[in-house]
Amino acid sequence: MERLPSTDVKADKNAEQSTAHSSTNERRNRKRRLHLSCGECRKKKVPPTLPAAGVRAISGRPDECSFETTTGHPPVSSYQSAQQAQRNSEDVRDLRAEVAELRELLSKGPLQYESNCIEEHLLATNNVELSQAATTKKNIEKDLSLANAPKTELLDPRERSPRVYYSQHTLLQFFGEIPQLFPFIKETVDEWLKPLGVTLKKNKSPKNDRKARSPSQHDIPLDVLLPEKDDIDILVSFYLQHFEQLHRIVHIPTFKREYANFWIPGRTRYPAMTALILSMISISCASASLGAGASIASRYQAMPVQWVSACEEWLGDQSSKHRKLVHYQISCLVYLAKRINIIRKKRWWKDTGSLVQDALSDGIHRESHVDTPYMREMERRIWAVIQELDLQNSFEYGLPSFLYSIDSDVGAPANLNDEDFDEGSKALPTSRPPSQYTYTSYQSHSSRSWKLRIEISRQLFSTGVSRVLRYEDVLKYTHELTQAMDSLSRWDIDDAKSEGGAKRPALAYAYLHFQLKECILAIHRPYLQRDSGKFWLSENVCYQMSRDILLLNTKLAGLGVQSLTLLREDLLLASLSLCRITFLQPRGSASIIMANSLSTVELLEQCLPLMEERYLRCFYGEPWCFLTICATTMLLKVHLGEESWATGKSSCAKRFLELHYKHIGRHQASPPSQHYSMSEGSAGQFNTLAASQQLPTASATVFQASEWLDGNYSDIATDPFDLDMDVYGICDTWGSMWPTLSSQPMNE
Repeated sequence: MERLPSTDVKADKNAEQSTAHSSTNERRNRKRRLHLSCGECRKKKVPPTLPAAGVRAISGRPDECSFETTTGHPPVSSYQSAQQAQRNSEDVRDLRAEVAELRELLSKGPLQYESNCIEEHLLATNNVELSQAATTKKNIEKDLSLANAPKTELLDPRERSPRVYYSQHTLLQFFGEIPQLFPFIKETVDEWLKPLGVTLKKNKSPKNDRKARSPSQHDIPLDVLLPEKDDIDILVSFYLQHFEQLHRIVHIPTFKREYANFWIPGRTRYPAMTALILSMISISCASASLGAGASIASRYQAMPVQWVSACEEWLGDQSSKHRKLVHYQISCLVYLAKRINIIRKKRWWKDTGSLVQDALSDGIHRESHVDTPYMREMERRIWAVIQELDLQNSFEYGLPSFLYSIDSDVGAPANLNDEDFDEGSKALPTSRPPSQYTYTSYQSHSSRSWKLRIEISRQLFSTGVSRVLRYEDVLKYTHELTQAMDSLSRWDIDDAKSEGGAKRPALAYAYLHFQLKECILAIHRPYLQRDSGKFWLSENVCYQMSRDILLLNTKLAGLGVQSLTLLREDLLLASLSLCRITFLQPRGSASIIMANSLSTVELLEQCLPLMEERYLRCFYGEPWCFLTICATTMLLKVHLGEESWATGKSSCAKRFLELHYKHIGRHQASPPSQHYSMSEGSAGQFNTLAASQQLPTASATVFQASEWLDGNYSDIATDPFDLDMDVYGICDTWGSMWPTLSSQPMNE
């Protein structure tokens, strides 16, 4: 018999052992069958179909029942199961009660819940934490009350969102500096406007409805939005004759040539030229309220919003890598159109900031040496426009500018007319002397004070610098600003008349004064309410600057260009400054300010028609500007004893209601020349309110525009520089006072 190798024997043994071990594990891991009877019943051989266990539990012998489990845990009796179920039901009841309590707290409103939480927190803190928690509670209640306030409730502008915009805005700060202003407006609205169904909230539903009904601007060619050619000719001509004497955006001869080619039948129309025309007429429609363009402007008064939106969408579709000069021209025109039509005014500061960023990315802030002299000069003009618009917003918003950190080597625009050069010029002609007025005189003179004004803005509004200047710096800057005003050229009005009255040196002259006086008001404003008597000079300077601004506006209104002055907020700024300074004077004071208080009120009343025109020409209506300056005028009368608080509110409401119904009538489908006033029903309701408060009744047509708004004064023969102002006297006075004042130490 052959013998097997030892290795094979060992392998067979290992295989047998592994097989036995696996079978043992299978038996060991096999699940045990769940018994249906308890252990006692199985011992007594009770069949599982009989309810023996249940009978024993009911009869009071549950201890005899015991069940085995498959997990190795001790058996659980049915009595224990019942106790566990009872405990579970109690937990469910507790949870339901807690949910009901939470729902009750939520139904009481978030304000009470927050108050209860704060009160519990107050009880657990010390005295220092108590005061901090009380402040927190007050702020939370204030925020919640604002959030839960009805939409028709009039809120303090400083409490709206965004907070920084409303708290730092130069104009909105007056609601804190003149404590009587907002209560006066709120009481006027609650007592006189709300009963007639008039609110101060802008009606945005027509715009939203129009967007929902109309297809997207991407689906509509820009050419479809163009009005008739004859109307466009008048509106474009109005823009070129007025606005181009301030902000030099286009080269007029070049634009006129392209404009003529644009209307040639069968010729290709470039979308850029169409957008350029639409943005121009968007400005003119809101401005041409006098003269030949009045009927045309009223015919298209609802269109600028749509034109501006179409131009913005076209700009958004263009590549940012290949921007040309025309893109910046359209962007600047669109911004001016939004400004004069009061479209999205919270974004104006952001709009000019975006323009600055685009110019930086394309290198417009650097002097170009490769393009033609024509392109270099046009880039200088566009860069000057962007700088001025952004700096103006910095002063109006009280917010910083990107321009502080920009090192630009671009020279000032040359003092030349557009006819002096064109695209084929090999070199620019010599700049004309400052005393000779051209269409570019405003930009040329404005660049001379640019460094001073940007430095003042940086000192006032930069985040890394103190907001209040030392008084020595205030006096120093005031001296430099007044010297800059004194150095402005006094252009001869006869030069403008000799060329058919197309040139308007008074407009450029006024704008140059506006931007310098704005700086003076900004640096002296923090010192108006100081207790120390050594800051009396700030009070007098602000008073004189504000009066000069109002006088300039009234004179420009007489020349028929009052709408252009509304591209700035100087009119409202000066009015509120005069009101604030007069309120600082006690009644019966012998100061010069109180001695001229009646003439101040008359001057404010002469400026009211300018704000009325601003409200009427805006399609959606901007009631705050007019109502604020009207309330300011009435508050001055109350302070001087000419009106009582109640009659002042009544007079303010009457004037606003007359303007409001005129605005409604102007935007209806009635002839533009028809005079609109308060309807008979509305006038009757107003008189009923007046009778219930024992106040004089209102006449529906009492408030008429001033005489300079009735007619065309483009050929007026009066000297626009005879403004009855002491501008040059002030400059001379400062020139003599500065050496003395600068030698005296002034501390805050």
